[in-house]
Amino acid sequence: MSLDHEHVVLEGDGVSGVSPNDQNAYRAYSRLMHRFADALEPFWLRTIPRIGHNSLSELLTFGQMGLNIRRLGKKDMREFLRIISLPARDLMDEYFENDVMKAMLSWDGLIGAKMAPRSPNSAVLALLYRLSGQTRGAHCIPRGGVDGLIQALCASATDSSVEVRCSATVDRIRIEGTALGLAARGVILQNGETIDADRVVSSADPRATFIDLVGARNLEIGFTNRIRRLRCDGYVAKLHLALDGLPEFKGLERPGGRMIFASDLDTLEFSYDDAKYGHSPEQPVMEAVIPSLHDDTLAPRGQHVLSAHVMYVPYALKGGWNAQARNQLCERAIDILARHAPNIREQILHQEFLTPADLEQQHRVTGGHWHHAEFSMDQMLMMRPTYQAAQYRTPISGLFLCGAGCHPAGDITGAAGHNAANEILR
Repeated sequence: MSLDHEHVVLEGDGVSGVSPNDQNAYRAYSRLMHRFADALEPFWLRTIPRIGHNSLSELLTFGQMGLNIRRLGKKDMREFLRIISLPARDLMDEYFENDVMKAMLSWDGLIGAKMAPRSPNSAVLALLYRLSGQTRGAHCIPRGGVDGLIQALCASATDSSVEVRCSATVDRIRIEGTALGLAARGVILQNGETIDADRVVSSADPRATFIDLVGARNLEIGFTNRIRRLRCDGYVAKLHLALDGLPEFKGLERPGGRMIFASDLDTLEFSYDDAKYGHSPEQPVMEAVIPSLHDDTLAPRGQHVLSAHVMYVPYALKGGWNAQARNQLCERAIDILARHAPNIREQILHQEFLTPADLEQQHRVTGGHWHHAEFSMDQMLMMRPTYQAAQYRTPISGLFLCGAGCHPAGDITGAAGHNAANEILR
């Protein structure tokens, strides 16, 4: 959104609020990015083998990946290889003139990562990852929200005779020595109960799984050091507002889509610079949705809820997070919303602001990072999260990973669990 309320609106393959040049450029950009996303899409739902001493089926995976890229044609293949590690800013500057449009289209390559528009690495790959799947990158809210999705998954599991237990906190994974080495033999809960199992599948983040639940004493020191060095400091905070009515945003008839509050790439860059040095951003950037517009079960009649991701918010704030620091940043975020929806403060019934440190504490995710580990070139594909644990199997026999710290990464896709299940069933 722009500060003058002349917004850029993206809908399907079309964009409004920009010049004809940018409209034409967007059509070319969208065609190319979806073409690249289609070439990579099959491999998000497939185990990426480690390199070296591969079986025939594993070699075929690499072969198909190369063939899909080659099928792009010489021109598009060269373009794919050229842009794949470009900073988001370079890619946007090549295509577009409008500053708001550049910030908006960069967002999905940067959200959830410790990167700014000028950072080279994986922003373009993150964009392609989010352009894959049934929604083709469009924002989607399931019926009943995430809780509705969880309930549907639980119902499917219980229909298959799975016992689902909540509030059964695991203290550690039970490791036993065997003639072939160490093996996972179940879990021990915090209440002392032991649950025996031939296989233990962890959706916790890699550092929590290996350091907290397995224990460094059961791991080779080189592997332990690699796990400890995983970059997993979160940079995204959550803002939740309960509202006594639907806020009116200037320049929008109805706030039914995803709203991105970033007027240009410099605003993103400067917010990142603040967080990089351990400071709260002076001008937070964020995306917000009003999910109650799509699901009226989320709020009482006539009322609404607003949910926002706020960037860039450091996990480790200089001086530490306390109530004053948290409230100050929360007010800055609401100020941004109020620039576009002037009456929103009077509509707030309740507010909640969760920093990455709060997300770590409440949800037991190391660093509060929603990908469990940074989505970057050295922590992705056959290297995610690290050597010896990148194909869902681990150095401990019978212990598997299935969470966002595995290939392909986070977001609510189910891809990591799908791939892990296939490996476990082999």
